[in-house]
Amino acid sequence: MPELWRLTRNRYGRTAYDALAQLGLTATVMLEYVAPLEDAPVDTESTGAYSVERCEPTQTAVLDAPVEELRPGERVIAALEDGRLRGYCFCSIDAAHEIRPLERTLAFDGAYIRRVFVDPDHRNQGIATAIVAEACRQARERGARCATALVAIDNGPSRRLFERHGFEPRRRRRYVRVGPFSHRSTRAV
Repeated sequence: MPELWRLTRNRYGRTAYDALAQLGLTATVMLEYVAPLEDAPVDTESTGAYSVERCEPTQTAVLDAPVEELRPGERVIAALEDGRLRGYCFCSIDAAHEIRPLERTLAFDGAYIRRVFVDPDHRNQGIATAIVAEACRQARERGARCATALVAIDNGPSRRLFERHGFEPRRRRRYVRVGPFSHRSTRAV
C-alpha cells in the first residue's frame, strides 16, 4: 500500500483531503493502540541535547501545530533544544475527541496521545520516542491507567513508535463515505 499518510501530513495534502471529504469522498483505516501505564518504566534521563516537558500552546507556532484543536485540559508535551521547539504531541486524560478521518467523536478512558510531530530536520534522533515517553509519564502522574493512540494503518513510522512503547493494536477502525452512503466497522485485532 502506498504511504498515503505522507500525502496528508502537510498543509497541501490536508487541503486536498478535506476538499474530497467535502465532496463526499473519504476513506480511512486506523489502528487503535492501547498501552497500560501502571507498569511502564519511568525514564527520567534527558536524551541528547534537548529537554522534553510540558509547554504552552503558543510555543508550538513555529511548527504550525494545530493548537486550535486542543481540548480543555489537554497538554502539549514538547522537545526543546536550547529553547527551540523540535517536536511535540498533544495528550488529554478521559476526554472525547472528534476524529476527523473517521467522522466520529470518540471518548477515551485514560490518556489519549495524538498529533505526535517532529521537525523533519531533527527526525531519527529519538525525539518522538522521548516525547511519547514523557506524555505517558505525565499521564500516569495525572491518574491515567492506560494510554491510547489512533494511527493510520499505512503510517509505518508512527506504528513502530507506539509499538516500541508497549502499545498494542486492539481495534481496527474503518470508515468509507461516498456521497450519502457510508460504512463503518470496528473489529478487534
